[in-house]
Amino acid sequence: MLRFLFFLCALLFSIKMVFSQTDTLASTNKLNAYPVLFYLPETSLGFGGAGIYTFRFKGEKASSRPSQAQTVLAYTLENQILAYLYGELYVNDEKWWLRPELGFYKYFYDFFGVGNENPLDYVETFGVTFPRLRLDAQYLVAPKLYMGMRYWFDGYNVTEVEEDKLLGSGIIPGGAGSRISALGALATFDNRENVFIPDKGWLIQAIAFWNNEAFGSDFNFNRYELDVATYLSPHPNQVLALNFYTGIITGIAPFNELLFFGGRRRARGFYEGRFRDNNMLLWQAEYRFPLFWRLGMVVFGSYGGVAPSFSSYKIENFRWNAGTGLRFLLNKEEGVNLRFDVGFGRSSTAFYLTIGEAF
Repeated sequence: MLRFLFFLCALLFSIKMVFSQTDTLASTNKLNAYPVLFYLPETSLGFGGAGIYTFRFKGEKASSRPSQAQTVLAYTLENQILAYLYGELYVNDEKWWLRPELGFYKYFYDFFGVGNENPLDYVETFGVTFPRLRLDAQYLVAPKLYMGMRYWFDGYNVTEVEEDKLLGSGIIPGGAGSRISALGALATFDNRENVFIPDKGWLIQAIAFWNNEAFGSDFNFNRYELDVATYLSPHPNQVLALNFYTGIITGIAPFNELLFFGGRRRARGFYEGRFRDNNMLLWQAEYRFPLFWRLGMVVFGSYGGVAPSFSSYKIENFRWNAGTGLRFLLNKEEGVNLRFDVGFGRSSTAFYLTIGEAF
């Protein structure tokens, strides 16, 4: 309940901040700023600020997709830091689609083991510090079809582990830390009319990227992903969003790079990384509908699981989750939502406050 109250306070402060700001930008460009406030037993009180800037580059058509930059800076009383800058950029009449991310994290996470065989009550907490650099650069090669390259870097420095637990035993790859440097290729088909709150169309993305010592990585492994989302409007102003995701890892990957179940985008309600392994399958659905003014509501659910290989999936290891949430429209012109969700998984509940839809 205490977590929920702090999330609710953050949501109310965010709404107040949006309407108390002075909009000095042109209608094409809009800046929204809001405070970040949260409390968890492991972090104590956390606070900071966040912002979202929606804009078009100089010379871009008014009908072109808007670009977006998000930034978050937060600090907790346990001396933890979360800082990142993320962009979704459309350049040269949408011919280039760029997604840069730069971040620094000094934080804690929970680790529940790899796979499905650990006891459901097993958990250990570890500390980590890492910089992050990521970049997707894609070019429009055919109508609605982009192709390009990806680069990822994480310098994952594990600073603290619990005694007599898995990460400190030396048997978990990456348990003492890891450096990931990966190059890859990706292709994206995207015919959504609104990229922030889509109500029709498809988003299909296929990704293959390779971590190798030749690129500066500590580990050699390959990762392949397919992510498919479609959006239907059974009634005016209502949207049924459907998503299928699958991923495969070959080679030896550190635990923090395994495909994971849970978090703010996939299987909401489970702790991020609650189940992780080399293979993952997930189906998701979400129904979105307006309430009044700028407020909307959603209900969602998902079903999926992880496995060490594709042939080793077991129905008994597949898991359901469900939840509901509120949406507050930050930017009416471009359709940017502030998202507050509560999800329920098996023996777990999680709250999420962020910008943009899960898929």
